[in-house]
Amino acid sequence: MLKKFKALTQRWQPKQIPTYERQVRLIAGQPYVLRQLTNEDIKTLIFLQKEVYAGNMPWTRSAFLSEFSSPMRHLYLCVEDKGKVVAFCGCRIHGTDGHITNVAVLPAFQGRGLGSLLLEEAEAFARQNHCETLSLEVRLSNRDAQRLYCKLGFVSRAIKKGYYDETNEDALDMVKFLEDGN
Repeated sequence: MLKKFKALTQRWQPKQIPTYERQVRLIAGQPYVLRQLTNEDIKTLIFLQKEVYAGNMPWTRSAFLSEFSSPMRHLYLCVEDKGKVVAFCGCRIHGTDGHITNVAVLPAFQGRGLGSLLLEEAEAFARQNHCETLSLEVRLSNRDAQRLYCKLGFVSRAIKKGYYDETNEDALDMVKFLEDGN
């Protein structure tokens, strides 16, 4: 009953006030809109996850609602191409760590720099919040993502056994140290 009540009250909460200013960025001459996500985007995010994760849905509607309304400092951004959300990323501040909660880029848009753009914005947010580290988990099988994270300055920290519920796959825990000004 409490879950139903919580879901109902969240639906009637006033619209979120964006804290991130909408902007247009050119990547390889192509304009993309970078903006903060809202509750109205959740249906799109669920679809996008299914496309990116071969039918799996790591985050449910309630997980997004909970995160978007969390009192913890957080930033959830998306990239739009011609009005369509094609990528998104989330970062939550926990003490002195900016934790990347998720990153997803539609397959047709991968390799264009959208993931890098989102991660750079998450890092800027972490730095603004005086974080010393930026952390994330990535599937051991996702070598492309691991290469991107390494290119952006992340290093491997540990392996988390059975981290992903739906497949019981292990995750590589990665961190980027921010305190030295990199």
